[in-house]
Amino acid sequence: MAQAPVAGSQVPAASSIRFPKGFLLGTSTAAYQVEGAYQADGKGESKWDFLANKVGATQFVIGKKETGNVADNMYDRTQYLKDIALMKEMGVNAYRFSIAWSRIIPQGTGAVNAKGLAHYDQLITDLKAAGIEPVVTLYHFDMPQPLMEKGGWNNPESVQWYAAYAEVIFKHYGQKVKKFITFNEPYIEHFLADYMMNVEQSKAPANVRYAAAMPKAHNMLLANAKATAVYHRLKLPGMVGITLNLSPCMPFDANNPADVRATPLQDELLNTLFLDAIYKGRYPKRALDSLQKYNPAFRPAPADMALLAAQKPDFLGINFYAPAQVKADPTAPMGCTWIGNNTDPAPASGNGPNRPDQLYALLMRLKTEYGNPTTMITENGAAYGDVDEAVVNGKINDTHRCQYLLGHLGALQQALADGAKTIGYMHWSLLDNFEWVFGYSVKFGLIGVDRTTLARTPKQSYYLYQSILKQQPKLP
Repeated sequence: MAQAPVAGSQVPAASSIRFPKGFLLGTSTAAYQVEGAYQADGKGESKWDFLANKVGATQFVIGKKETGNVADNMYDRTQYLKDIALMKEMGVNAYRFSIAWSRIIPQGTGAVNAKGLAHYDQLITDLKAAGIEPVVTLYHFDMPQPLMEKGGWNNPESVQWYAAYAEVIFKHYGQKVKKFITFNEPYIEHFLADYMMNVEQSKAPANVRYAAAMPKAHNMLLANAKATAVYHRLKLPGMVGITLNLSPCMPFDANNPADVRATPLQDELLNTLFLDAIYKGRYPKRALDSLQKYNPAFRPAPADMALLAAQKPDFLGINFYAPAQVKADPTAPMGCTWIGNNTDPAPASGNGPNRPDQLYALLMRLKTEYGNPTTMITENGAAYGDVDEAVVNGKINDTHRCQYLLGHLGALQQALADGAKTIGYMHWSLLDNFEWVFGYSVKFGLIGVDRTTLARTPKQSYYLYQSILKQQPKLP
């Protein structure tokens, strides 16, 4: 029998939700998912350009053999100005977006593309003119393909490749942008997406393939530390952080001893592997032992761990969607699964159970176990499928997303009252967009996008968020 929902998920009234003056309330997107224009203005090929256009056509299917070549056409200024107008009308005061590395340095290293720099200069200017603070992610799954062909994140040189790119970004935009995020979700890119797609086409056993991700994740954490050091060396007037996907782990069936036994290791692999590295300068022993069992060559140097310990982020970005309901499965990596497990009654979100109490629990855990770091919710959202996305008389009544949004804003409000040092909330996503291996079939947007015309339709959740934003205290 599956685990039943627990108390703590009550949905507050929209009128009761208040955040402190100056709290950032916005939305998120990522470059490959919304920009399109994949060869415009000297842009180089990225990992996802390659995967979608070449690998996806033959080795695995992305959505309906879909690409981000056009996506939501947000690279086009005429279009993105309309989207900024929709953001302003909604009332957000912040927008998190990512810069495409291959637009700035087309080959990944070497010559800088002035047209790429100019594009984001204009976008930042246009956002600020609308009263919207830019929150800039430097890397969101899209390493330049020429660097992938040199080994990507498996290559120890990747640390310096990225540090050099980050220095270009910080020097160029650092006086105009006050909040930077180095990386988005190392766990998802390396332990989940690369494993699921088997991008290296390995025939190795599941545990060996899974453990092969650890050197890539380690190099990414080193690159984060190097970039953080660069940012602080430049004495810029803002903050730099990293975004992790964090999901409190619980047994799928609390009455199944196998599920109960599998949960602590999955919690370390999914959560504390990265949190401990960033805040404690070490990897948790159980997770490290498990990974080294199947990848004995991974032995981080003491100097590496000293670097991680020395360069803590100014803030931690948190992508929280749902807790991970862990089910024992001896055929799965490390003996368990959590993706796709959801004990909620139908209609259930495709990205996990709707449990805002677990967002509260996560923030309290960070307070207790990691010194209460400054945090920002950089992604939070849900996709309920066709039940929420039908266009009826020109309207999209995504009632389940509305309940999800209310619940999580309420949980965040309670966490702040109980001492969490959270400075902002960015809903995922502004728009329906290219959702990686799912193509356009999975929709998270507050605004719907017609895939034929690219016309925008604000959903019921857009208007709900608007009503909440309008009642927040304004800065003088």
